[in-house]
Amino acid sequence: MSVRRAMDSHRPLAMQIIVAWRDNKWVVLREAAEVGSYAYRAHAMDMARTLAAEAQAQGRDCYMLVREQDGCWEEHPCPKPSRDGPAG
Repeated sequence: MSVRRAMDSHRPLAMQIIVAWRDNKWVVLREAAEVGSYAYRAHAMDMARTLAAEAQAQGRDCYMLVREQDGCWEEHPCPKPSRDGPAG
């Protein structure tokens, strides 16, 4: 096995994005690490779109878990990146 192939095997194939209602705010996590918290769901979803664009740029799939205000978890397809793409 080549060194590059061995290194690639340690990188997850799909990025996990979590949008969860916690302590009166929407929290967004990438691979279980918090990347932001927002008062409004729309702002949290904007960040989820940014993370989805990041995954796409890396050639990775992604999936999104959402914890609603009532505590229910649901899996969703990742949101489509904005047409403008990530800033930078």
